[in-house]
Amino acid sequence: MISRPPITYEKWGQCGKYFEWQDHHVFYQRGGNGEALLTIHGFPTCGWDWAWVSRALVGQFHMIVPDLLDYGRTLNSLKKTCTIMDQADMLDALMAHRGIDEVHILAHDVGDTVAQELIARHNESSLSFRVRSALFLNGGMLPAHHRPRKVQTLLAGPLGPMISHVAGKGKMLRGLADVFGPHTKPTDVSLDEFWPAMVGVNGRGAFARRIRYMAERIVHAERWKSALRDAQLPMMLVNGVDDPVSGGHAADAIEKELPNIKVVRLPGIGHFPQIEAPEAVAELVDQFHKCIVRNGYIRPSELKAAQGFSL
Repeated sequence: MISRPPITYEKWGQCGKYFEWQDHHVFYQRGGNGEALLTIHGFPTCGWDWAWVSRALVGQFHMIVPDLLDYGRTLNSLKKTCTIMDQADMLDALMAHRGIDEVHILAHDVGDTVAQELIARHNESSLSFRVRSALFLNGGMLPAHHRPRKVQTLLAGPLGPMISHVAGKGKMLRGLADVFGPHTKPTDVSLDEFWPAMVGVNGRGAFARRIRYMAERIVHAERWKSALRDAQLPMMLVNGVDDPVSGGHAADAIEKELPNIKVVRLPGIGHFPQIEAPEAVAELVDQFHKCIVRNGYIRPSELKAAQGFSL
C-alpha cells in the first residue's frame, strides 16, 4: 500500500500562489533553492501529486509546481477546453513571470506531452526559457503504445460531458486505483483523499474537457516524437512497468524508437511512480542530475541501479 500523503490536499492549497493568465487563475507552489525544477503533473489530478517527492527535492532545487489549466485549483473561469498548446503557452508565461530563464523538467502522464511541446519549442528557440533536461514518468509519449482505460475512452467520446457528471465517485476512484501496482494501491482512506484533487475547483465537467489531449497526441504525434528525437539535452524515463496504460510495453517502445532517452524500469510499480515509490524516484532524480552536473549528459554506466531497479 502507498503511504499517506505527507500533506493533505487542503493544506497543500493553503500555501500556494496564483498567476493570472488570460481567463485562468493559475495555482502553483514554489520553494527551495538551487536550479529551477518545473514539475508537470498528469490526468486527472494536479500538482499535489508531487507532494510525495517534493520534500526530498526541495533541498536540491527551486521547485515550481503548477496546476495545469482546468486542473486542481487553477480556475478555468470560462470552462473552455484547453489544448496542450495552451498549457505550454501558460507555462512559458509563468516562467517569464517568475523570471526563470532555464529549467529542468520533471513530468508525468499528460505532463509528458506538455513537456514534449515545450521541448519542441526549445528546439525551435521559441521559448522564453531554456530546457536543460527532462525526466519523464509514465505517460503516452508514443501514442501508438498508449493503452487508455475504458473510462478514459468514454470520457473522450461524444458522451464524455454526460459521463463526467453521472459516473459515480466510487467508480472513478476504483478506476484510478486500478492503474497502481499490485502491491502499491492506495487504501480506501488514502484513495478518498484523491477525489478533491481530481475534481478541483472546476467541477466534474472538467474531466471530459481535459481528456481531449488523447486526440491531440494523435494529431501531433510526429511533432512530439521528433521533439524528443532531435533534442540535444539529457533525458530519462522512469517507468513503473506494472502500469496497464503506459507501463513496460511503453518503456520497451521508447527504448527502441528513442534510444537517446535513458530508460529505468521500476518492477511492481504502476502508473504513479512518484506516489508509489517516492524514495526511488527522488533517488533517481538525484542520480540523473549528478550525471548532468559532471558531464552534461547521461552515461549508462554512471547511473547506478538502486535495489530492484532494471536499467
